[in-house]
Amino acid sequence: MSIKYFKKDLQKACSSDKFLVQVKWFVFNHTLHLVFLLRLGQSLIKLPLVGRLFAFIIEYIIRILFASDISLQSEIDKGFVIAHGHDIVIGADVVIGENCKIFNGVTLGNKDVTQTSKGSQPVIGANVVISTGAKVLGHIIVGDNVIIGANAVVLKSCEDNSTYVGIPAEKVR
Repeated sequence: MSIKYFKKDLQKACSSDKFLVQVKWFVFNHTLHLVFLLRLGQSLIKLPLVGRLFAFIIEYIIRILFASDISLQSEIDKGFVIAHGHDIVIGADVVIGENCKIFNGVTLGNKDVTQTSKGSQPVIGANVVISTGAKVLGHIIVGDNVIIGANAVVLKSCEDNSTYVGIPAEKVR
């Protein structure tokens, strides 16, 4: 959940351990800039006294540059990849497992806007792919190795090793 995870994020995004390949990806790939800001903010938020101020500034930069609302309080494990870094919403109480990939337009958050985020947001397992425009809402658990199809609206927990599509999302594999 800190800057230490960024190395694994970078390796996963560019599918390479080669230094020059990683440098090229970091310099030219805007989605890695988003993930870097996320990791930097998650590290800085831990600083006493000024951490919250830095977090606020970084969240604001993410909103302006990437049109995304990603809470630095969310727990995102290493190997996190964002395929297209715009219009992404990740709530404060969301937990995302290792080696997950999300596309643009994804929302991970509350189902009921009258509730606080505490205890009412999804937990995403490891090796999950959440496709463009998908919404995963409420206190549900998405198992490991799950694929959520484009524009799916997931309102119920998802089993491991499966694929969900549709509105509301249904298991198809």
